[in-house]
Amino acid sequence: MDRFFSNENVNIDALEKKAFNYRWAVHPKGIIPLTAADPDFPVAPPIKESIKKYIEDGYFSYGPAEGLYEFKQAISNWYKRQHLADCNPEFILPVNSAAYALFVVMKTILKEGEQAIIPNPVDFLFRKSIEYAKGSAIPCEVNMDTAEYDFIELEQKINSKTKAIMLCNPNNPLGKSYTLEQINKLKSFAKKHDLWLIADEIWADIYYDKKVISVLNSSSIPYEKTVVISGLSKNFGLAGLRIGYIISPNNTFYRKVLENSLHQSTAFGLSPLAQAAGISALSECDDWLNGFRKHLGKMKTLSQNFVKNSGFLHPVESDSTYLMFPKIRQEINSEELVKNILDISNVALVPGGNNWFESKSEGYLRICYASSEAILSEAFERINSKKEFFI
Repeated sequence: MDRFFSNENVNIDALEKKAFNYRWAVHPKGIIPLTAADPDFPVAPPIKESIKKYIEDGYFSYGPAEGLYEFKQAISNWYKRQHLADCNPEFILPVNSAAYALFVVMKTILKEGEQAIIPNPVDFLFRKSIEYAKGSAIPCEVNMDTAEYDFIELEQKINSKTKAIMLCNPNNPLGKSYTLEQINKLKSFAKKHDLWLIADEIWADIYYDKKVISVLNSSSIPYEKTVVISGLSKNFGLAGLRIGYIISPNNTFYRKVLENSLHQSTAFGLSPLAQAAGISALSECDDWLNGFRKHLGKMKTLSQNFVKNSGFLHPVESDSTYLMFPKIRQEINSEELVKNILDISNVALVPGGNNWFESKSEGYLRICYASSEAILSEAFERINSKKEFFI
């Protein structure tokens, strides 16, 4: 499997044509983008073969509004095998990206003026999805070392308008996953206040020493008002196919989600071609994913060593995702430092700050290390060679 993640297997020419969203295709030639969480490697061979097989007969017909049952079953099987969770495929809705799933779920839960609590820091899409539903996002600080909510602050932020609490497990940008104890504590809190618990688990398959524990894991306490959102962009590198899904707790919620997705209008829906790729990913690519995690473990160590020896970043630990989120040592705006690194070292990073990851992320920057050892080493050497400008 190592051969799939070597530098020779990174096609820079292809990436410069196809990798958008702050990556290779939007930067001038010569810039190394350690930005959006989208791997530099081609997808697993079985996925490519499944796409070839799907297009052989030349038909690209409409798919079912509720998604291909085979794909729904593949998601259910995956959660049972990988996350020890029983998910009824009848209550799983494939949608056009995990981001869209967030928007649909919040539209289903919130009425205008109602509130949902989000972690601080967390990806900006949490806030955007709530505001799309004409609700208010209420940030609550989490521990920067564990990603656990501050329950004292959490309790203070509950009122009659609060309808949901959101969880990013593992947390983006912190790269921290929840323990079973933390999940049970949060479920008990949600149950006490009769809140929906919405868990974004898009990163749940990228871990190192210990598996990420899903909120649906059978060992956790049951809570009927739990919803999971996920997809195949991070684990299998399929961001461009926009494969997301919503796991509903029951038929009543599923029907509301389906209605709010607008799939039945034919204006929205996940491409059957994408779903065919998704079936292959979840059914045939375990070995590839295991190899990917092994490679990422090495890249995590490489990135940690860079941060530790940089002189301008605080050392940081993570247990999941392929993101690193170190704190900047000096008093400097995150965006300003990231711009300086780009201008001086030709390496693109993602800044912390309110527009990216909520207010507590200011003074940090994010590094995505889902690349080859050669590319990462070159990026870090470029920064190190000019580090006097950043200290």
